[in-house]
Amino acid sequence: MGNPASDTRKKTEKRRKKYELRLGPGVYMPKEQRLAFNAEVAKIADAEEADKKVALAAKKAAAAKKAETKPEAK
Repeated sequence: MGNPASDTRKKTEKRRKKYELRLGPGVYMPKEQRLAFNAEVAKIADAEEADKKVALAAKKAAAAKKAETKPEAK
């Protein structure tokens, strides 16, 4: 036997987690807060994507530079 209020809270949390996995973060927030939260998440995702592109460009540049300086075999 447990506390009925605690059991209800646990069921609610499980359901909330399932919804968030399926629908994305912030699904239970009020609309204004959810829109602001999703905008912040989008900014972070865009920044990470930009960082990945910069890292990939740097890696390609390093590979190209290495290929230029590599001596030719005779």
